[in-house]
Amino acid sequence: MDRLIYTALTGLNARAREAVVTANNLANASVPGFRREIVAQEGRYLDAARAADGAWEARAQVGSPSLATPAVPGKVQATGRGLDVALSARSWLAVQGPVIGGEVRQGYTRRGDLSVSSTGLLTNGDGRVVLGANNAPISVPPGAALTIAQDGRISALLPDGPTEVGQLKLVDGSGLTGRDKAGDGLFLPEEPLPRDATARVESGALESANVTATEALVELVEEQRGFEVNARLIRLAQDMDEQGARLMRLDG
Repeated sequence: MDRLIYTALTGLNARAREAVVTANNLANASVPGFRREIVAQEGRYLDAARAADGAWEARAQVGSPSLATPAVPGKVQATGRGLDVALSARSWLAVQGPVIGGEVRQGYTRRGDLSVSSTGLLTNGDGRVVLGANNAPISVPPGAALTIAQDGRISALLPDGPTEVGQLKLVDGSGLTGRDKAGDGLFLPEEPLPRDATARVESGALESANVTATEALVELVEEQRGFEVNARLIRLAQDMDEQGARLMRLDG
């Protein structure tokens, strides 16, 4: 009976994790370029030590690894804002990531709502500093009007005419996997990706998250029902165990 309870308990934990992942997807449904996660439930058998009679004792548990979906695109919507960029299918934007091991890691995102910070650096909507083709932050002249070409080149309109101030570092992100996704939605592979000279952007547009709020709400309801089913199964196993114990007492 304890094996049944163990399996139901791991199923309970898996359903709870599913709900957390889906709630995070729902919370980021309006974030440009966000990549949702899905939970792939799986059954596992844990082999215990060999018993004295030569039989194997095993317990079945429910696993719930979450997998990001970097290759699934969102919808591209026109905004008319010059600093908004939607990236082509395989293209990702390089930004400054977190400091890991005393070193600033390079991260990648599809979020293209760019702006100029108070320090004159180009950033995206997450506040991440955008990197140029030379892997350095892009500094923008104060108050200058900016335009972004399809190849990511950034021009500033100065009194003496347009001047190129940098070029977005765009990479081929087709090799990114769910394991590369950090907790804040940024993708952090072990090694920096090289610049992709063929990458293109569309100015005046943004890619939405690949999350549908309605679907996420339906998933939350299903996960709550699954949680309740596992909880009832644990109570049922407990009742069966108690009834068996009462029968044994009557036989005695």
